[in-house]
Amino acid sequence: MNLIELEAFVSVVDHGSIVAAAAALHLTQSAVTRRVQNLEDALGVSLLDRQTRPMQPTLAGRETYEFARPVLSSVSDLRTAITQNGEPSGEFRFGLSRSFDDTVLARPIQNLRTKFPKLKFHAFVQSSGRLLEGLASRRLDAAIVNLPEGSVAPVSLVAERIGMNPIRVVATESARFNQPATLKELSASPWLVHPPGCPMRQLLETALLQQGLPFETAVETEGWELHFSLISNGVGLGLLPSDVFHSCPQRKNMNIVKVKDFSPKLAVWVLHSKHIGRLEPVVRCLRDAVQQYLKVRT
Repeated sequence: MNLIELEAFVSVVDHGSIVAAAAALHLTQSAVTRRVQNLEDALGVSLLDRQTRPMQPTLAGRETYEFARPVLSSVSDLRTAITQNGEPSGEFRFGLSRSFDDTVLARPIQNLRTKFPKLKFHAFVQSSGRLLEGLASRRLDAAIVNLPEGSVAPVSLVAERIGMNPIRVVATESARFNQPATLKELSASPWLVHPPGCPMRQLLETALLQQGLPFETAVETEGWELHFSLISNGVGLGLLPSDVFHSCPQRKNMNIVKVKDFSPKLAVWVLHSKHIGRLEPVVRCLRDAVQQYLKVRT
């Protein structure tokens, strides 16, 4: 057993296939296959279920992966400390929940590029559920996610709650509701929502269910621009995070509806692997930039 065999195995698990691992390691597929087989021979167990797509580790493979990951991270940290004077290099893959305004990434990316010029950055804006999957599969190094207030972050990750993001109920400017309205009054109107898995939708559905009220959707869509347009044109009510509403170009055509029995909030979490190693200062820089954004915009 040696480091290159561990590296090949971990890469296969991270990327889900021999083909993708070979491309990431700049090796031939046969070389990756041989290294993984050598590791299996040394341990005397099968580490991969080769019948699944994407390829999944066996039980022994998952245990081996959990041991191998910090070992490789420590070796990478040692190499960085010696050859780069401790300055992080390589790639940093991070995500931001779609519940945010996309512009929240502009300042963090500027800060990261300035402070860590030897890093190559990959930024993804996805649903919080997709980001959690990316962290679990090691496709992402870190993520800023929104979770319903009261939710607990996965124990398999290092988690820090850095703020709260109030959610606003928004209607077209011409809509007439009592101020404050009740959730029962609003339930007579359809809603513009993100697909299932969205934490804002989850908060709304739970609140309506608790009161025995109907939940009618007008349109399900992921893009904020379409949300803004449909709300301002009176197609339905929307749920917008406070920062998204304040940056919305159509906000003059929309009104916030105060609701006496529904005040949803999303908790903002910074999540990363327990084996982040040399990338820890990079995660801190990302956290600080997003935290500052939240203080200004919410």
